[in-house]
Amino acid sequence: MFKLKGLTSKERSWVLYDVANSAYILTIVTVLFPIYYQSIASHIDNRTQIFTFVTAGIALTDAILSPIIGSLSNYQGNKIKFFRIFLLLGIIGGVTLAIPGMHVVTLLIVFVISSIGYNIANVVYDAFLIDVTTEERMDEVSSKGYAWGYIGSMIPFTVAIIPYALVVLGFLDSGYEQLTVSFAFLVAVGWWLIYSMPLLRDAKQVYEIPHEPQPIRKSLKRLKNTFLDIKNYRFIFIFMFAYLFYIDVVNTVIRLATTIGTDLGVGVTVLLGVVVLVQLIAFPSAIIYGKLTKRFGGKIMIYFGIAIYAITIIITSFINEDRVWLMWVVGILVGSAQGGIQSISRSYFAKMLPIEKANEFFGFFSVFGKFSGIISPFLLAIAIGAWGTNIAVLVLLIPLVAGAILLAFVDEKKQEEVLESTDLLI
Repeated sequence: MFKLKGLTSKERSWVLYDVANSAYILTIVTVLFPIYYQSIASHIDNRTQIFTFVTAGIALTDAILSPIIGSLSNYQGNKIKFFRIFLLLGIIGGVTLAIPGMHVVTLLIVFVISSIGYNIANVVYDAFLIDVTTEERMDEVSSKGYAWGYIGSMIPFTVAIIPYALVVLGFLDSGYEQLTVSFAFLVAVGWWLIYSMPLLRDAKQVYEIPHEPQPIRKSLKRLKNTFLDIKNYRFIFIFMFAYLFYIDVVNTVIRLATTIGTDLGVGVTVLLGVVVLVQLIAFPSAIIYGKLTKRFGGKIMIYFGIAIYAITIIITSFINEDRVWLMWVVGILVGSAQGGIQSISRSYFAKMLPIEKANEFFGFFSVFGKFSGIISPFLLAIAIGAWGTNIAVLVLLIPLVAGAILLAFVDEKKQEEVLESTDLLI
C-alpha cells in the first residue's frame, strides 16, 4: 500500500513502523480513549484531574525504564528482542481495552500497561534510526517517518471511527457505543501489528557490544559513567533539557487535547474533525520540515515549531462555547508544527551522538521526553483546579520559553569536535 520511493528497504521498514504505531496513538490515545473514559467516568467529579495524574504516572514509569532498556539494548541482538517484548505488551493491552464492560479502574490499569508497552517499544524504535540509515539521511528519513505516520494512521482511523460517529450523530442507537469503541480499538491495534512486521523482519542491529556477565549491573554502571563524564557530552545534555521543556507542550497536546477541548465546551463532532485536519496538514508539513532543515538547519526549524506552539497556546485560552471556531485554527497550527518539531528533534539529537552510546542516549532522550509528560499534566491538573481550563493552558508557555532559552546554548558542531578530540567517536 505504501511504496515510499527513495528509501532503502531498511529505511522503508523503519518508516512503516511510524505508520503502524500512529494508528494506536491517534485512534486510541488521542481520540477515543479520553472520550470513552469521560463517558464511563461521568459520575466522578474530578475525572479530568484523575486522567492527567494517570498520564503522569505512565510517563514516570517510562522514565525509569527507558534508560535501562536503552543501555541493555547495546548488547548483541538485544535491541530487536526488547522491541518485540514491549510491542507485544502494548498490543495485548490494546486488545484488552476492547473488552466491553470493564470497571473504570480496571480500564485505566489496562490503559497504563498498553501505554508503557507502546512507549518503550518506541524508545527502541527511535534508536534503530542509527542502524537503518546514514547521518546525512537522518533528517529526511526521520521526517518521512512522522509524515507517513500521520497520513497512514488516517486509514485505520477512518475505518474505526465511522461506526462511533454514527452513534454520536444519532444514526445508531446509543446502546451500540461500547461495541463501536471496541471495534475501533481492535482496528487500531490490528493495523499496528500488521505494519510492525516489516521492521521485525528487516531490522538489524549494526552497533552493538558482546554479551557479558551481569549485564544489568554493567549497564547501570555505564549509565552512571556517562553522567559522570558529562563534560564530554555537555551539549547533548543541554539539548535534552531543552527538549524536556518544549516537547512538554507537544506531548500534552497529543495526549490531552480531546480532554481539554471537552472542558472548553468543544463538541465531540468538532474534536473529531479537528483531529482529521491535524493529520492531513501534518503529512506535508513534516516533509517540508525535513527539506527546510537542509537549508536552515535543525535548530532554526525547532525554534519555528516552538513559536507556532506558543501562538497555539494563546489562541486555545480564548476557546469557549461561543468561539468553537478557534479550535479549527488550533488544529491548523498544530498540524503545521507537530510532526516537524518531533522528527527534526529526533534526527538533530541522533547526529550529535557517539555511535557506541547511541542506545543509552536514546534511553535518556526518552526519559527527558517522558519527564515532560509528568511536569505538564501535574501543572495542568493543579492549574485547572485553581483557575479553570482557559487560564490553565497558559502555564504551557513556561516550558516553551525555558526550552527556547536552553536551546540557544546548544552547539552541535562543538559537540562533534569534543567527541573527536577525546576519541569518543568510533
